[in-house]
Amino acid sequence: MSTNPFDKFSKKNGDVVVVAPEPQPVKKIEVVQEDVRPTVLLSEIDAHIHERMKAQPKTLEEVDIKVEPKRGDGKHRLSLPDELVPYLTRYAFRWIFKSSRALDEACNVRGWVLVNRSHFPELPSYRLSVNGGVERGDNILAFMPKAKAEALRAAPGIRSKEMVTSTFEKHKDNPDFYKPTDSEDERVIMI
Repeated sequence: MSTNPFDKFSKKNGDVVVVAPEPQPVKKIEVVQEDVRPTVLLSEIDAHIHERMKAQPKTLEEVDIKVEPKRGDGKHRLSLPDELVPYLTRYAFRWIFKSSRALDEACNVRGWVLVNRSHFPELPSYRLSVNGGVERGDNILAFMPKAKAEALRAAPGIRSKEMVTSTFEKHKDNPDFYKPTDSEDERVIMI
């Protein structure tokens, strides 16, 4: 491209005629301005809320036309998914609160394993959340062998029974302590 400003002009019989390029048709460009603001996320819950806000309906019309699905068969929302019911003979399932402290205790101390596709490949994709587990609200589903779960569940009852038994047997043969009996005795004066 030449930088000579007189290239636009042409001489015709001594007169200077300006030769202008033909005007190009103007293309209409529709500018859609989105509300672009920097988002500052301070915590994990802020990130979660931000993602929920992006996924929800944008207009009131979209909210109005949304049809709420009916809950079928009177099932509770924390009922075990139907695909896992056949495993109830071998495994026990439990919902664990999704906090790092609760997850660490359940998995590291008690031995619960989080349900995912590697253990149950027949689970449909819609049952799995982004992290690969089965989640409902603030809970995530875990499992362990049934015998181990029954032993875990029985442990508090056994411990309580042992504490009661040890309290009664603590002073069993000591004559300074009164042991109540079903028979009345004239030596015992009730207050």
